[in-house]
Amino acid sequence: MAMPAYFEDVTAKHERRRYLRRALRLGAGASAGGEQVTVHDLSLTGALLETSVPMLVGAIFEIELPHAGSVEATVVWNSGEFYGCQFELPIAPAALSAAQLQAQPQTSESVPADPLAELRDLNTEVERLALRMESALARLTRK
Repeated sequence: MAMPAYFEDVTAKHERRRYLRRALRLGAGASAGGEQVTVHDLSLTGALLETSVPMLVGAIFEIELPHAGSVEATVVWNSGEFYGCQFELPIAPAALSAAQLQAQPQTSESVPADPLAELRDLNTEVERLALRMESALARLTRK
């Protein structure tokens, strides 16, 4: 499910210097200076964005997620206006679910569920389980 979002420039403080940093905010409430973004896919490890805002591979920005706060993301590839981004660290499944729930439009219960949305939800669950399995295997191999 595509989620509306927008980029906003925020002032960050690093040691004694202040600098502008780009932050991605979920939701359609872009302020006057916000650049529109569509989040086509959000997973535990990253996101697929579509935007006319030019970004270079290696560019770092923050993404604000419910229950996770500010998460650092890096652009790892792009094709035209599509950008693949990887989170510095995987986010918690609860944060992913909260972001997806925030983005879901309110629908009537009489309307049948979208099969594509159901497949995306199942894919998210498979990714979450795969991450847990990798973590458990890593712990086993350390012993």
